[in-house]
Amino acid sequence: MKGVLALLLAAVAVTASAAFAAQGDQGKSPAQVCKTELTTLGAANFKALYSPGGSGANAMGKCVSKHAKAAAANVTNAAKACKAEMAMPEATFRAAHNGMSFAEFYGKNRNDKNAYGKCVSSKAKTANEQQEAKTMKAAKACKAERAADKAAFTAKYGGKASAFGKCVSSKTKKH
Repeated sequence: MKGVLALLLAAVAVTASAAFAAQGDQGKSPAQVCKTELTTLGAANFKALYSPGGSGANAMGKCVSKHAKAAAANVTNAAKACKAEMAMPEATFRAAHNGMSFAEFYGKNRNDKNAYGKCVSSKAKTANEQQEAKTMKAAKACKAERAADKAAFTAKYGGKASAFGKCVSSKTKKH
């Protein structure tokens, strides 16, 4: 059973990495983001965030899966936003973008034919980075809140293994 789970998690990570590569420069892969979180938060907090109440053995897989789903949603939303920008009257777009057309503003090759792809990848990358920053800010705040007054933290979020995750979730939704 553990072998099947490991294989499944590896497939998710490879699929997510392939999706990032196919979309161009999307920033860090979900696995890279999770490794950074693990290092920054420490193993105990990382496990509490992604595998509350469990052994923590699947925390990395849950983290990668969560970030891969969020990244896919960010690509979808970015594509919609870019299509909306492309559909704008050219004069309106130029007025909002220093007199440049969509192709001139987003295009990065000789004839600006890659403008749509660059638009999508830049918007998705920005959304991914903003979400990760929000999560890390919330996790650091929860870590500090728990360290400052464990009794108050327990009263507010519960004494269960999921308390840290509840704290992070509440703080990411507020901001």
